[in-house]
Amino acid sequence: MYTLQPMNMKRPQGGVFTLWLFSFLTILSLSFFSCSQEDSPGKSTLFLKTGVAYTANGAYVPMGGKIRIGIQASGGGSPLTYIRIEKSTPSGTFTQLDKGIYVGNEGFDEDYIFSKDTNSFERWKILVMNADRDTVSVSFNVFKDSGSSYGEIIYIPSITVGLQDNSQYDQYLDLENGVSYNSANILGHEAEIDWLGYYYVTSGLPSPSFTCPGYTASIAYYPEIGTWPVKSSTVYDYVTSDNNLISFQQFDAAENDSLLVSGFKPEKVSGNCKYCYTGKVVPFKTQSGKYGMIKVIRADQSADGSMELSIKVQK
Repeated sequence: MYTLQPMNMKRPQGGVFTLWLFSFLTILSLSFFSCSQEDSPGKSTLFLKTGVAYTANGAYVPMGGKIRIGIQASGGGSPLTYIRIEKSTPSGTFTQLDKGIYVGNEGFDEDYIFSKDTNSFERWKILVMNADRDTVSVSFNVFKDSGSSYGEIIYIPSITVGLQDNSQYDQYLDLENGVSYNSANILGHEAEIDWLGYYYVTSGLPSPSFTCPGYTASIAYYPEIGTWPVKSSTVYDYVTSDNNLISFQQFDAAENDSLLVSGFKPEKVSGNCKYCYTGKVVPFKTQSGKYGMIKVIRADQSADGSMELSIKVQK
């Protein structure tokens, strides 16, 4: 694991200075300029895509700017079963993606988008593992540029969607555009759906819940999803929701995507978010990489009920 260590810049004493300077410059050049494949004990391979569409090693990105990562990987004859993306900064290491996968001989080819935070330096590490537990990882560095690059948002003040037994309102929601669908008009729009709502009782507590088509629980409440050609995955920051870290007032005041990016805690996320009661604000990130927040204006506590939501999402 890459660890950031403070540097002591005091000039060494005596004749060891030349050796010290050579060693220091060697370490610095490796950490600054190299994009390294760190672990390859087995057959798995992992490469970062390059070109203008992707963030280069050593790039300077303004606060709020996009960090674009393209990944091509192979299990070397065994299926790939796991991917993790983590970010190391002076304040610690934070997991950005931790996901089980199953990819055979066709190989793994995916793009991911993240946003630059306030840290002056970030080291990004991507790791994949195959079914034989062979792992391989690559890393690259990003530095903070001057200024900021926070973007515009789409604001949907109010939309009402039905829960699993509700036939009055649409039940499938495209969070990125604020458009809802039902079983009669969903054909051709399956890949656009980010959100589904359902109600159940868990741990003895009533739970109006958010989920997404790519989460396993969704098919239990919406069986027709099993035939969809594409099942998108949205992740919800349930730590912020459970602990009420974002207030209605903060949500209402957001005029750009600054709060949407900074308020999302990627360390504890899931494709399912429980206890989404009236008054909650739930940060999310869509499969396409857009950050957003849902304000729960009203959430019924019955399977035939509905939810009234307000949505802010990156344009």
